[in-house]
Amino acid sequence: MSYPINDAEQLIANAEAEMPPSTRSRLIAKLRMGKHIDDAAGELGINSTQVFSTARILTAFGDQLDSTLTEQRDPSLPHGTVTGYNKRCRCPECRSALQQRV
Repeated sequence: MSYPINDAEQLIANAEAEMPPSTRSRLIAKLRMGKHIDDAAGELGINSTQVFSTARILTAFGDQLDSTLTEQRDPSLPHGTVTGYNKRCRCPECRSALQQRV
């Protein structure tokens, strides 16, 4: 039996198992078709908390997710504000605005 060298390897292995590449690809495809992240994740049997947790651990996926959310965001919303977040925007700027407020 092989054991992970450290906790980081175990976190990565768990994230990969919980959200395999095929699920991540399908999620990105749904986002690019204009679905909201909550809806797209739900259709795949996961939730947005899992998505963002995985994105923090698997940085390449996190970069791809942020890029997609930025490209697909509604230009009429005030991004980088709590208002944008409250109107369901989950781009990196709106998520950051919420975290700064907390």
